[in-house]
Amino acid sequence: MISTGDVQSGLRKLESLLRVIKYPEDVDYNKLSKGDPSAFLPIASFTLTTFSPPFAELLMTAGFELIGKTDLRFTDTLYKLLRDVFHYKPVLSKQQFFQLGFSQRKISFICDIINLVLQKHGQLKKPKVRRPVSHSDVGVEGHTVNPDPPSIFREPFIVNLAKTPSSITAIASSAEEFPSCPPHADVDSFISSTNEITNVPIAEEPSDGTVCVSIS
Repeated sequence: MISTGDVQSGLRKLESLLRVIKYPEDVDYNKLSKGDPSAFLPIASFTLTTFSPPFAELLMTAGFELIGKTDLRFTDTLYKLLRDVFHYKPVLSKQQFFQLGFSQRKISFICDIINLVLQKHGQLKKPKVRRPVSHSDVGVEGHTVNPDPPSIFREPFIVNLAKTPSSITAIASSAEEFPSCPPHADVDSFISSTNEITNVPIAEEPSDGTVCVSIS
């Protein structure tokens, strides 16, 4: 904040801040040195509405409309948001701002506005620090192995030999085509060797001719 010194030192300070916010318009330093309000208003408008989109959005959300206003209405809103958003009290009144003169106070005022917006812009653009994820935060579902996977072939496979004599006859007759199978090999041995199924227990044949084969 500029409180002492001549106008030229204030203008140098303002010029430095304008480079920081990349002010695109031409600056009439002659009018600034005379305290002409028409030279200060465009700088204030750019700083509040264009330089920082996040800050401009914040003002819109808070109900501070600055675009499309007359100079008087713009200044009224400017003083209000400085009070409500920044808790800042200007170094000159609105009546003094619109008068010719008070150049040093006006330069100090504009520099304060730019610095306040720069500070708020940095706060709004600061990335949020994410908390590292600990093992306790990981859901159990992500690391749980199904303790009881779906059972496959747990139910006994039922073969009713009494109702399929033709199938057994066909299997027995085809055993002669395989030289590795003895001519008189029983049907159970033949099924085991040709289909490469080992350790398949065959249940005892019930009285009704139904054989229960359990495949695990």
